[in-house]
Amino acid sequence: MTNKKVSDVAMENDLQTEKKDNLIVTFEERGNQTIVRKSNDLVQLTRNNLTLSQQRLMLHIFSMIKPEDTELPSYELSVYDFIKLSGMNPHSGALYKQVRRNIEELANAPVQWIKNSGTTTVETFRWINKVRIDEKKARMTITLDPVLKPHLVQLKTLYTTMDITYTMNMRSTYSIRIYELCKSYQNLYLRKKSDGDSLVWDLNMLYEQLSYTANSWSGFRRFALDKAKSEINGHTDIVFDYDVFEKKGQKVLSLAVTIEPENEKVARENLEKINKRAGRKTKKRKTAILDDVDTDDQTLITFDYVSAPETSIPYSFGKDRAKLKKEIEVKARLEQLQKELSPEEYNAVMLILDILATACCTIRPGDQAEDGGNVEVFGRMNAIILDCGGLTQWLRGVAPRYAREIIPAAQGKKAPVPYLTKILLEDMDNYRIYIFKAAGAAQAVVKQEVPQIYEAEFVETEPESDFTAGHLKAADAQTKKQMEQALRTAANEEKLLSVLSSGQQDAYQDIIKLAAYFCRRNQKGKDDGMMSGKANMQFVNALNGVLDKYGSLELLFVTLAKKLDYDVFWKECAKSNRIKNAQGLFQAIVEKGLLFPEMVIREQQSEQTESSTKGESWAGGGWADAFEE
Repeated sequence: MTNKKVSDVAMENDLQTEKKDNLIVTFEERGNQTIVRKSNDLVQLTRNNLTLSQQRLMLHIFSMIKPEDTELPSYELSVYDFIKLSGMNPHSGALYKQVRRNIEELANAPVQWIKNSGTTTVETFRWINKVRIDEKKARMTITLDPVLKPHLVQLKTLYTTMDITYTMNMRSTYSIRIYELCKSYQNLYLRKKSDGDSLVWDLNMLYEQLSYTANSWSGFRRFALDKAKSEINGHTDIVFDYDVFEKKGQKVLSLAVTIEPENEKVARENLEKINKRAGRKTKKRKTAILDDVDTDDQTLITFDYVSAPETSIPYSFGKDRAKLKKEIEVKARLEQLQKELSPEEYNAVMLILDILATACCTIRPGDQAEDGGNVEVFGRMNAIILDCGGLTQWLRGVAPRYAREIIPAAQGKKAPVPYLTKILLEDMDNYRIYIFKAAGAAQAVVKQEVPQIYEAEFVETEPESDFTAGHLKAADAQTKKQMEQALRTAANEEKLLSVLSSGQQDAYQDIIKLAAYFCRRNQKGKDDGMMSGKANMQFVNALNGVLDKYGSLELLFVTLAKKLDYDVFWKECAKSNRIKNAQGLFQAIVEKGLLFPEMVIREQQSEQTESSTKGESWAGGGWADAFEE
């Protein structure tokens, strides 16, 4: 039995001390390849528990192998390309820790051969044999497990070919696996069809192939089979359908499956649509670290920290308070604030920066620490920096309140520093309120002095100003498409997508569609008296309350997308015997979030705080416990 330990996956920092593999291919040479060839056994007779982003990454690595390769190649790519392919957050301070963690999770994910009936042998292996990371050059080399060679290299017969471009927009792990199985069984289906026979899939075997553990036919049908149909049909090069073939009483035993080839012209058009969308998303998701960098020049790709007002601060600065204080001052743009604020307000800013630096470096019992920094405080600070391009706007908004109220109140306290720290953390949570107060104050001042300068400055530094002026209106619900577009605009979608992982982005797309549905829902007995034209005003008014408080719907939709992350949600629903209707659960969570947005936002913040101190348990509590069929 092949069963490597975690220690067998080498994480080595110096390429010079290692003997190079016989064949190393690079992202620059083969990064545009999209055709994957796997043995039928590798597709049909294995089971794994990869997340959505891990599935996509492994398919990409497999696509690097050419038919003429005689050896299993190692794959070299930049750390930046790995981050993009694995759906990671490029703004994380502890970047290499995050990369290592993701690599270790993937390397430790076992792949199991599905054992033949009547045998007792279980054989497992892992996708990755070892990984080398050169931190100086920001390059990594991934070596696949040698057991994969006969299943990926020099395939002559009994293998599956597919264009992985068709899987890029799939939001379910089951959809990708069912698409793979369909491509693998398609020739057999066509032969059986010509002979007048059916292609039959044994349901227990399909559960094994998809690593589906709930053993519930109704749930499996809804969010595995039907989800796959919706994501495959009309979007790929095949048309998939199924029907119950054999039952024993009420228990379904097998399915009759159809796998028709899509019209060639339609298949090409589907491919072009996906490529166009991918091109737009790539343009949207630029990162401040590597924009406009020549990726062929390895002396430039260092991922060293760049000190600038708009870049988030790594946790490692928590080890040196003086160094951190200077970096926070860079984010504050003190020279600009000194010109804009009164002396009392500027002094308040300097005290705020002192308190903030101390809080970032202070680790109390129960606090989560990483690289010497307080994770919670760094997280709040970096959220403001990334959202506002620095701390300037927020400090401009809070300074008058601290000068007039908070600091005088603190002077009368026995313990002024803890009091100031508590108030400061609360104000960081509610930073958007102060941003818009600051925007209003800035507008009044600039209109009196130099209106033409104000206008240019406003467009550049107040990206969320559009959302403060307008509410969702009943007229937006005239059509579903109009409602959806109004929600995307109010959510500041382009910026929102840049902070979500790939699984969270996929969840967000379905959340938006559900939100549009609820804002137009007119259900007898449930929505009576709530309608204005085609708009359900209980939902519209609740969302307008979020707009009033935060200026956009971004925080609400980010909260829901993280809660319903597709890399986690569907797999955990499948594992839980308590959840019989995962789609209903998804819909219930979204409905609750739209009707009670502040409650959902605070619940998520509370859950994050608890998970950081106690360790996270996804399906063991929270909404999964509260949900009833």
